Amino acid sequence: MRKDRREREKIQKKAIWKRFMPAAVSCMIIAISVFTPVKAQSAASGSADKKTIICIDAGHGGETDGATYTYDETIIYEKDLNLQIALQLEQELKKYENLEVILTRREDTTLGLKERMQIAVDQNVDYFISIHNNAAANPELSPKGCMVLVTNSHYQPKETQVPDIYETSSQLGLSIVGKLQDLGLLLGNELGADSNCGLVRRPYSIEGGARRTYYYPDGSTLDYYALVRYGVEAGIPSIIIEHAYLSNEEDYRTYLATKEALDLLAKADAEGIAEALALTEKEIENK
Repeated sequence: MRKDRREREKIQKKAIWKRFMPAAVSCMIIAISVFTPVKAQSAASGSADKKTIICIDAGHGGETDGATYTYDETIIYEKDLNLQIALQLEQELKKYENLEVILTRREDTTLGLKERMQIAVDQNVDYFISIHNNAAANPELSPKGCMVLVTNSHYQPKETQVPDIYETSSQLGLSIVGKLQDLGLLLGNELGADSNCGLVRRPYSIEGGARRTYYYPDGSTLDYYALVRYGVEAGIPSIIIEHAYLSNEEDYRTYLATKEALDLLAKADAEGIAEALALTEKEIENK
């Protein structure tokens, strides 16, 4: 009987290993292939003294609420959560040297997607990071967890802020997802995020859910998400962080329900950004 039980346990372990090994190996390969921290400066400037400029975009706002759900008889608006995270992220990033941070909004104001990217372009930013929280596209999956939306294309305009938008976006996404996982967040189980190490690459194509397929000038498929697409066209690595699912009560109560929880998300974002861009933390003077 004991021998039979040991054999069953071996079989179960092998089954579990076979189930999770492909995804684990895939994530390791992706991480190794892209994760050499990029030098945090504008490729266009060619100057090591130039400050790195990061644009933090609090998603939605004003007339655009984003996801809305009611908990404890209170309506929770995604736009408010996004702004709280963005404002705290700005403070967290102030801990790093040679860095300038701008925000697309600091209040509950309405901004179009093109307006947001134009703010970044006008300020000659090096990176654009949009702050969001998720809602279930497919409620049957009971989705939860984090993901980062990045470009699916290797298109590289002539005027760019970094040598390789695709790789830089991947580095940022992987690093941020890793820090969010350290808080206990799972990889989101929609749009293939959980099988791609938390990264979502969605093409503007029939396969990606669009009515027809559109292309960049090099013939590669456009990005489905407008901010990612506008960023690529402007030569700016642009990512969208979906921190947690507002539509999932467990995610909400664990990661979104308090200021302390939102601050931890912002801190994780900052640490992920700093790791990917090889930022140096400011020295604290002894008093």
